[in-house]
Amino acid sequence: MLISDTFILQLNLLASIVLFTIALGLFFRKNNVKANVFLALLLLYPAVSIPLNMVFIIYRQYHFIFLSPVIIGFNLTFGPILLSYLKLIQGRQDKFNLKKALHFIPAIFILISAVYYLLLSPQQQAISLNKLLAGEEEYINFINLFLLLHICCYLYLGWKSVKNYEKQAIELNAVEASVSIRWQKALLKCIVTVNISLTLAYLLPIIITGHTHIYADLIATPLAALIMYIFIIYKGLSYHVIYNQPNYDRFAIAVAPLNQFIETTETLEKQAKEAPSFDNDFIDQIKPKLEQLFTIEKLHTQPGLKLHEVATALSISPSTVSVFINNHLKMSFFEMLNRYRVEEAKQLLVNPNYQHYKIEYIGEISGFNSRASFFSVFKKHVGKTPQAFKDEHLSANN
Repeated sequence: MLISDTFILQLNLLASIVLFTIALGLFFRKNNVKANVFLALLLLYPAVSIPLNMVFIIYRQYHFIFLSPVIIGFNLTFGPILLSYLKLIQGRQDKFNLKKALHFIPAIFILISAVYYLLLSPQQQAISLNKLLAGEEEYINFINLFLLLHICCYLYLGWKSVKNYEKQAIELNAVEASVSIRWQKALLKCIVTVNISLTLAYLLPIIITGHTHIYADLIATPLAALIMYIFIIYKGLSYHVIYNQPNYDRFAIAVAPLNQFIETTETLEKQAKEAPSFDNDFIDQIKPKLEQLFTIEKLHTQPGLKLHEVATALSISPSTVSVFINNHLKMSFFEMLNRYRVEEAKQLLVNPNYQHYKIEYIGEISGFNSRASFFSVFKKHVGKTPQAFKDEHLSANN
């Protein structure tokens, strides 16, 4: 064995041992919960793939070449497992159904394709292995690229899920979900970094030499997995999201109103796509009431105004208010609030009776919680700071 192969072997073994140890700790944690099990499964993907790669690459075992599509097929289940973990860490139930089963079809096809390599003669297997090591096995190259793109798609879906969860938590003021949201975003950023590293390791040899290089993957995979997954576990412990059953139950109960709100909102939005979600009588009744709350009663000037407070004033559910604003006003609840608050501030800034008040106070009585949020939102909507807007108006009048 070459010295370079010895180093690669040691590196891969170290990464596998570390990841297996962490995964086993998560699997057999006392008073365990499903979220920990699914996090352990995410760690097992590189932990299992690395030693299987070594079997037929470093040791040149051509009769094990069928393991290459097996490993890729196995890794194609990473995306669905990631989405399930995100759902569990949000305090939601994850039930397996036909729709979820469809996510595993690409993995099944790739796994079945491994039979092709099993049916080859020993001489053909040896030729295929040499082509693989030289980066010239077209089918393996194709499914490797497909795997990277597949994971990118699931990372996008995962990020979209987390952002929607964060948006709904903000609308409902569900502070109990804030730590979970920070953890989910940190987790996805880590996995994105790993995927970018692996993609570069795959593409750079192609750009430089014109074909893939199997050793790039053997170095990049353990290094990226070792560094990033240890970081993920460290973050998980610091965020206290590696739960035992009592702690998870408390978390699930705390975020239950948020998840119920999300579920109801998703149902209403789905119905809105299939058919008009609100009849004309309902719209004619709610729209003027909503306008009255903000244009006449100036509800937006209350700092920290919550969605459920507006829903109570309208005598309808928070999810109905949210969907109504999204569908009929084409904005979120907080975007609507900020629009009203900016218009309020603009009127006060040019009002002669308020010229002696500080800019910060104008923002406060317009409904903004802080000077920073007032200046940021105002500039986003108007294109200039409150002071610049006021000065411009005074100059024009003079």
